Amino acid sequence: MIDPNISDRKKKNNQNQFSISNSTTHDKQYPYQSDISQLLHRLSTAQLEQLCTLQEMLLAKSFWEASNYSGSLEKCEKRLSEIYGEDWDQYVKLKDHFLSLKHYYIWALLISHRQQWNDVKK
Repeated sequence: MIDPNISDRKKKNNQNQFSISNSTTHDKQYPYQSDISQLLHRLSTAQLEQLCTLQEMLLAKSFWEASNYSGSLEKCEKRLSEIYGEDWDQYVKLKDHFLSLKHYYIWALLISHRQQWNDVKK
């Protein structure tokens, strides 16, 4: 049990405190992942596309098409009409059912980041 005496608590539990300089690297398996994720979310889709390799871009686009009605906005609207009726836009938002390609570029880049760290550890 943790000692209620706050002045003794650190000595007895051997807790490591993170400073500002090492707080971003506390994830031992994939360092800097949260920082990279935050940076990628701030970039535009065009900037993310420039960062992607051809393989990452193809992976992102194929998953985007698989998840978003083959990448067709018309197919999405047709499916929403089938489910919710002609005035589907009163019940649901299109952006909840048709995600931007940006999210998939970020996902592919983060997968690549993890894969690079796995390669370094081998």
